[in-house]
Amino acid sequence: MSALGSSMSILVFPLVGYAITGSVGLASLASAATLLGKVVAGLPAGALVDRWSRRRVLLMSNLAGATVFGSLAAATLAHHLTLAHLIAAGFASGVVNSFVDPAASAAVRTLVPTEQLPRAYAQLEVRQHAVDLTGPPLGGALYSVARGLPFLVDAVSYCLTALSITRLRSTLPVPAATEANQSLRGELVKGLRFVWQETVIRTLMIWAAAFNFAVTVVFVGVTLRLVRAGVHPAAIGTVDAIAAAAGLLGAVFAPTLIQRTPTGALTITTTFVFGAIITPMAWTHNVVVIGSLLACGVVLLPANVAGLSAYMAAATPSHLQGRMNAAAGFINNAASPIAPIVAGVLVGSAGGEAATLSGAALVVLSAAPLLASPLIRALGRPESWASVPVGEESDDNAGAVNEMTPASEHYHTRST
Repeated sequence: MSALGSSMSILVFPLVGYAITGSVGLASLASAATLLGKVVAGLPAGALVDRWSRRRVLLMSNLAGATVFGSLAAATLAHHLTLAHLIAAGFASGVVNSFVDPAASAAVRTLVPTEQLPRAYAQLEVRQHAVDLTGPPLGGALYSVARGLPFLVDAVSYCLTALSITRLRSTLPVPAATEANQSLRGELVKGLRFVWQETVIRTLMIWAAAFNFAVTVVFVGVTLRLVRAGVHPAAIGTVDAIAAAAGLLGAVFAPTLIQRTPTGALTITTTFVFGAIITPMAWTHNVVVIGSLLACGVVLLPANVAGLSAYMAAATPSHLQGRMNAAAGFINNAASPIAPIVAGVLVGSAGGEAATLSGAALVVLSAAPLLASPLIRALGRPESWASVPVGEESDDNAGAVNEMTPASEHYHTRST
């Protein structure tokens, strides 16, 4: 439920920022603060998720999110919202998500048998894209009624999610293998070391960091271009809705695509398709055209994301799930906080056309680590994952190497 509110807020943050300041550069600061909050809190959050009950983490994080967006709704509806408040709330929401994301992913790994992980993550992609389909246009429509209304709905969605968590039958307890006496710093290092020593995961994370940065530049740049061109907020939401519809369609077929397409080839193809479809967006402000172009790339994302998520979950021991997700998220998003600022500067100084073309070039360049890695090019379908070499085995990651071998045992008998 809170995902719906969050998808609205992603659109509304730059709209509210622009309404307050009249500057596309300053309008991007709240979005940048959200990403910065995720990066700053990501690593410690992952270690704490592995120390605490995942159910309790999810409950408290959603209550914190309700407080953050409730404050924004109150200030906006009272006409007292400032840019500083918007930026602070964006940062706080990023911190909240840095706890929610690894806890939710670890919960999936705990509840779902290993052989069902690709299908489970594909189903999560269906849910996420369904939310993305309705969230942005709903956010734009609510913003048209009152600027603070999307924030109010987001706060309510966090409350409803917290309520649903209290009704979970599973307690999602602390993992049995958690090292109770190890320092937080030691746990952070272990998570980063695990990700970095696994060659395939490390390469995927380097690609994801570059790809996420480039795509964020494109999406924020497109939003700012349309805002400056005077396009109605509800129409801007239509761009996301069209792309989300394609994502929903892609999510439906994701399980089949994951099983039939080598994971490495799918990741490389998705990257180049995105670079190709972004380029013509530079010469139009038509929301239907922009949304349709995005749809051509987004349709591949659910299978790509679900496949990679399932691969990393299957390769990681249960007691390292939180730290692996946090370390991966930290690397993925390390450069993302400056992406909205880069987009704002490019749109404000060089124009929307140059900003979009720059984003397309960055997307294409992000494929470099994939193409340079024989292991990525060899990364096949799920049944062959166990045969792909991983990083050097050590005491800390030996469990992950063992979990990848043998394939028949890993996919057909293991259940967590």
